[in-house]
Amino acid sequence: MKLVSFEVNTAIGRARRIGVPIDGDETGRIADLTSCYTGYLADRTDEPTPREIAAVRCPPDMIGWLKGAHKSREAAEAAVKWIVTRLNGDPDPQGIDGERLVFPRSEVKLLAPVPRPGAFRDFSIYHTHMSKADVPFVKTEHWYVTPPYYKGNCDTITGPEDPVPFPYYTERLDLEIELGIIIGKQGSNLTFDEAKEHIAGYTILVDPSCRDGYKRETFGPNKRKDFCTPMGPCLVTADEIDEFDIDCSVSVDGEVWWEGNTGEPRSFRAEHLVAYASDNETIYPGDVIGTGTIGMGCSMDIHKWPQVGQHMTFTMAGIGAMTLEIVNGDDRVRHVDGMPGLIPYPGEDR
Repeated sequence: MKLVSFEVNTAIGRARRIGVPIDGDETGRIADLTSCYTGYLADRTDEPTPREIAAVRCPPDMIGWLKGAHKSREAAEAAVKWIVTRLNGDPDPQGIDGERLVFPRSEVKLLAPVPRPGAFRDFSIYHTHMSKADVPFVKTEHWYVTPPYYKGNCDTITGPEDPVPFPYYTERLDLEIELGIIIGKQGSNLTFDEAKEHIAGYTILVDPSCRDGYKRETFGPNKRKDFCTPMGPCLVTADEIDEFDIDCSVSVDGEVWWEGNTGEPRSFRAEHLVAYASDNETIYPGDVIGTGTIGMGCSMDIHKWPQVGQHMTFTMAGIGAMTLEIVNGDDRVRHVDGMPGLIPYPGEDR
């Protein structure tokens, strides 16, 4: 099953909902899952409070839906079957109070599948990643047995229709293609088998990196990473995709820059990363884990660098594609270039 988070105009302003692409992919019509399940309950059952039950079983936000686990999945499947049947006889069906159930793609804005995760961990597990960089990254013995990761900024998650800012403080912006793992159940100290059952699904994740500023950020990436992390276009449930065999590509303005597969040489599977993250920590529904750059799917390895005004398309078979426009980032202040400090620079005349 594919699920999306989206925004749509209503009589009381923009509303965020979750939906199902009913024409096969994210380019077609989007069915409002909560409203469709409400309609299903009113039409096919003797439920006296369909709207209240739908708010619990198919709430209009992805994390709420994930918390419902198998019950939410069952409700979503029932809603989809119901709305597809309704559409066979009515191209524009309405809900129990006259609300719209299905929206043409042109009327919705797709968001990240989980617009604001509770946590975002980004690993690096692909053996060839950074192997062709100007200064190749040498993997230590620890890399082969304990997957390294950083914790990203959940407040800068963006969607498949949002632009990517090119920060003024970098000369080399690198948009790295990764597989995003979305957690579906709470858990800690998980075995590998248990961790696999905690994976709700997968999405495309793009990790924009400023490939300079390493000396400035001695405690790990912040300004080099925290300005933007696109995800989308949808969540594909784990039962419908083999995360170890997904063809993927990156193209810029129609020119293919890189092609690869998620099964390229890598140190761990998805469930290993989930298990590692859960060791003496708790993972929650809606948490997002990145695999790290797939193969050599980044500018550091292919030595092609995106520029302002270009459009980059990231594609994964079975998940979809998202095209991101690169725009100038904000340039109102320039604190990252350096600020006058309170302590004199060593060797500076006083």
